[in-house]
Amino acid sequence: MVVIQQHEHSLTFIDLNPKYPHDEQVYDDEKDLISHQAFQRPCDRCDQKITFFHRYYYKCNQCDYLLHKSCSELPITLEHASHPTHTISLFRNESPHNCHVCKCNILKKQLCYNCSPCMLSICLNCGKNEAHHNTIYHPSHRHPLVPTNREILAMCDACGNEHKGVYYHCIICFLPFIHRDCVFSSKRLLIQDRTCDKFFHTHPLVLTFGFSKIDQQAKFYPRCRVCNKSFSDKENLWVYKCEKCRYYAHFGCAYLRSETSKSAAKRITPERYKDDHGVLHLPLSDQNLEKVKDFFFKERNYESSITHHNIHEHPLILVEAQCNDITTMNEDDALCDACVIPIQMKMTFYKCKFNGQGCNFLLHEWCTRLPPEIKGHRHPYRHEYHQEHTLLLLPKAGHEFLRFYCRMCLSGFTADNNISFGCRPCEFHLHAGCAFLLPETIRHRYDKHPLSLAYSPIENHEGDYFCEVCEEELNPNAWFYHCHECVQSIHTTCAPLVPQSKAYLYGGLKVLRRQIKKRRIYKPECHPHPLSFLLGSRSDGECTKCGKDIYHEYILKCSGCKFVIHAERCLT
Repeated sequence: MVVIQQHEHSLTFIDLNPKYPHDEQVYDDEKDLISHQAFQRPCDRCDQKITFFHRYYYKCNQCDYLLHKSCSELPITLEHASHPTHTISLFRNESPHNCHVCKCNILKKQLCYNCSPCMLSICLNCGKNEAHHNTIYHPSHRHPLVPTNREILAMCDACGNEHKGVYYHCIICFLPFIHRDCVFSSKRLLIQDRTCDKFFHTHPLVLTFGFSKIDQQAKFYPRCRVCNKSFSDKENLWVYKCEKCRYYAHFGCAYLRSETSKSAAKRITPERYKDDHGVLHLPLSDQNLEKVKDFFFKERNYESSITHHNIHEHPLILVEAQCNDITTMNEDDALCDACVIPIQMKMTFYKCKFNGQGCNFLLHEWCTRLPPEIKGHRHPYRHEYHQEHTLLLLPKAGHEFLRFYCRMCLSGFTADNNISFGCRPCEFHLHAGCAFLLPETIRHRYDKHPLSLAYSPIENHEGDYFCEVCEEELNPNAWFYHCHECVQSIHTTCAPLVPQSKAYLYGGLKVLRRQIKKRRIYKPECHPHPLSFLLGSRSDGECTKCGKDIYHEYILKCSGCKFVIHAERCLT
């Protein structure tokens, strides 16, 4: 036992949080408030930390002596009804004991009252009925919070998980109920420090005590950067965030406490490949573009059947262009299961051997040439060494795919036959078309600099995002193009896409088609009349702008004159 003595010097009263409970939002330039929130010093009486949440403490101006306010108010000696024989004194416990009155455990280094001759101890709650001794003033609640007097098993209102331990609660409104490990968590943290460098962000994340659905909607329903799960069903739980960069993390994920965050961290290992010569690297650079076009569009002898294909379990049978009677199928059945673009008349394609017997799997001929692996598309939630995934061409997975979504366009895999390029352990998937749609950099008339493909919100971009082409608000959680010098952004659907000689190869064109399909009419700046969105036929002739053939390419056509242009590459 360590006997507690009165301090010989006068003490000054300090209030770390005079604005409680009206804490204001913290910004980088509020150095004084930030230093108060980071304050941590041991109390020289109980040896426990004095923090921002305790709010009050006493400080000696002549020496480095500090006391909790509650510790300073404890009497050094006490006469207690349960032990009238002797006066009991305040001690700091050096070994575990049981309270003489309530029989609870008095832990090591915990303050208690002790009678040395009788060798008995009395806890503070019994000694002074001091339930408020460990009262804290937490910015998450308008009333002071006190701890439970014993460990309990309960659900924490901060992280949403079940814990066994001491909880802090309000004795006025009885809510919230916050586990001790959560209530003393840092107001600001660098996520790389708390996750062993598995995840990284440049700025400190600030703890906020909820993420309302209105705020989530305004930010296009962002996902946790650690586990990639949404916040939609957890609007009252605590969140770490950087508003400058729209970087959000569940409270438990920031410390790798939740099971989903632990699983995400385990999946982050550097990829090592002895030879990835046969792996196609994306996004496409200018140097690789011609090689890819040649690979997909060069003429070749068609195989009459494909017995084994890595994206379908049944044999595939060739249907040559001259035998193509796709009109016998309905619109939904006539979609290619790789790029989700319709198979038109006079196109060569492959169909399942059991077509018409319950399996309506179809592939454009050029979609059978999809590589088994691609590499290069970055994962926006991982640390530097895991920015590149090798994505495998995955076959249809039935209803398993319904819970996945494409990381490029954020739309789901709604058809049972959808295939993807994906990494199953990381649940990272791309539509086959989206995987090939976007070049690494683009040029656009709205910006004098190259625009780079962005996979997530831009660092230090505090405002909202607007597309410079269509002037509509842009969702930065989907991939987009961005100029860092001019701070301008463009939708991928508004940007000039990969030059194509077979437009229907790229699934991304379905986005443009879907936008125009609502009215089938487009009003561009380059022509005074409305244009219809169509598939080019022989009778449409050549593109008015580039002079090239438009047969079986998506076009914009004027019904009032002979104006017709390619829908994508000649529109800008």
